[in-house]
Amino acid sequence: MARFIPGFALPMLLLLASLLNWSLISLLDLMAFLFIQYTASRKGFRVHQQYLISWSVLMLSSLTLLSHAVFHIVLAIEGDHWSTADAQWAELIGFIRVHSWRTLLGEHFLVTQVLATFLSIVEIYGNWFDQNLWWRDFCSGHLCYFVLLIGSHLKGTCCLLLPAVQLIAGISHVSWISFPFFICSSIGLVDWSWTSNYLGIFRWWKYLLFYGGFNIIFLYIYQLPIEFPATFKWIFFHFGLFKISTSSEWSEVCSGLSLLLFYIMVRILNASLYY
Repeated sequence: MARFIPGFALPMLLLLASLLNWSLISLLDLMAFLFIQYTASRKGFRVHQQYLISWSVLMLSSLTLLSHAVFHIVLAIEGDHWSTADAQWAELIGFIRVHSWRTLLGEHFLVTQVLATFLSIVEIYGNWFDQNLWWRDFCSGHLCYFVLLIGSHLKGTCCLLLPAVQLIAGISHVSWISFPFFICSSIGLVDWSWTSNYLGIFRWWKYLLFYGGFNIIFLYIYQLPIEFPATFKWIFFHFGLFKISTSSEWSEVCSGLSLLLFYIMVRILNASLYY
């Protein structure tokens, strides 16, 4: 169960925080999530790395909360005209003004940072005392068995769905960026038909994992509240980048979700979440 916190809970909180607020601060959350996923999918992901993950998330979430506290203190001293005059840079960095329920997503973003800080402290506290007492007793109970059972079923489901998700990432939004997913899916299907080896479909996952991580970062940077020059917009459009909004086409939403799901599912298949 202790491995559940750095292996699943903390990365999911980072991902949620990055999706709730398009900003530079959330970009750091996203990059931390991708790094944890990529590191966990490699051999040698052990306790000391999980311990570093907990400390890193604690520092990142604590700095985020501290910077927001300083922002609101300065805002209270300078007045509303200060934030209005510099609203663009504040929005780009990720500072959020909390007004009752009018900034609901912003409040949820701060809540995820608080939860990430709390879980990091819990994980570090458990590791510091070597989990000799109540934490080990808690992990050895029915809840730990229940989590292990879910993990095994989740891996089986990912094994069946990953080829379909990879293919959807390649054909949902046709572009140069998604073209490698389509090519690798086609090669995998041909390999499977010739050799009758289902594992041939997963032959290219290592390369696609690294490639997909960069795609997610570039797509996220394009969502930031930055006005790009027309030339850059033209280049981004022809390569396959797009803005995600309430008016986005279903193919764009499907492409973004399938890309993110592919990255997560590869991590689940190639690294144990619960040691």
